[in-house]
Amino acid sequence: MAGVNRIIITCPSLDFEKNIGGISTVANFVIDNNKSYCYSHFELGKHDKERRTAFYLFRILKAWIHWFFLMTWGKSLLVHFNIALEKRSIIRDSPLLLFAHLLKKRMIIHLHGGAYLEQEDVPKWIKTVLRYILSGKEPKIVLSPLEKELITKKFQARNVLVLPNSLNIKDAKEFSRISSHESTLKLLFFGRIVRTKGIEYIFQALKVLKERGVRFKFIIAGSGLDRDEYVNRFSELLGPYFKYMGVVSGNAKTALLKECEVFLLPSFYEGLSISLLECMSFALVPVVTDVGSIKHVVRDGFNGIIIGKHSSEDISEAIIKLISEKDLREQLGMNAQQYIFENFNPDTYIKELNQIYDMA
Repeated sequence: MAGVNRIIITCPSLDFEKNIGGISTVANFVIDNNKSYCYSHFELGKHDKERRTAFYLFRILKAWIHWFFLMTWGKSLLVHFNIALEKRSIIRDSPLLLFAHLLKKRMIIHLHGGAYLEQEDVPKWIKTVLRYILSGKEPKIVLSPLEKELITKKFQARNVLVLPNSLNIKDAKEFSRISSHESTLKLLFFGRIVRTKGIEYIFQALKVLKERGVRFKFIIAGSGLDRDEYVNRFSELLGPYFKYMGVVSGNAKTALLKECEVFLLPSFYEGLSISLLECMSFALVPVVTDVGSIKHVVRDGFNGIIIGKHSSEDISEAIIKLISEKDLREQLGMNAQQYIFENFNPDTYIKELNQIYDMA
């Protein structure tokens, strides 16, 4: 990119021990795979285990001061600004976006889903801020055609480009799932352990299945605000048929994805979950809600099972179906894996991203 020496990329911590959210995962992927540019990480956002204390507020204030200095004096740079359409993210990050916009910095705005994407009752002041930010000439990246339609209609966004998340698939391509003869199905929840991911509905579904004598094992990998509560509750409910893995990465994550067979994500809202894509690449069957950009990846009955939001009954019925219909489970898993291989090539993603950088 002519005239650009470096790219400032914003996101929470790149350390998976501190943050396991999708934005950090995407930023790590971009930095690791795009060797055409030199990236400087600008940390924005709360650590998963961090409380919103005075120290946290001081850290945010310090980041704002650093940002104003960087934007004022930084030369020959491009800003890759990652943001979720959620209240706390907008409150924290919109002043930085507005300042960069005021100084006419070269910038792309990368949107990662969020409650305000599909939610109708957006507070007036937030709608005003988003309309101002998104109506500028800077390229805006969204994860699906649906998101493009929504932000164009709701916030008068301009110059909106669709670029679905991608992932490294080398290990997955070397893996072929062999049918297990075990009668205990292994279910996985992998990601941020928060209520908005629908984990309470997983709990209620598994409680019913246990009472009915259905055999399964449930594994959680990840961290989040509600981790301690749900690790304790699932431990009490399932005993030896529950396992908490903590935050996993590298070989440990690969081994976990090879071990499990079904991925549960009954989320209330979502962008395009990297955890979903990773699990599908290892032929896990996704049992997911039809929210955000998921509907552009998971086709009910072809490469996964779509369930209703806030429905523990749908979750339990899907699990029973996958236990009783082994051939269906195998076919859905194979289709899920093949879909990822055909549609999420990392080299293609980086090429398209660099084309967007050239437009900024």
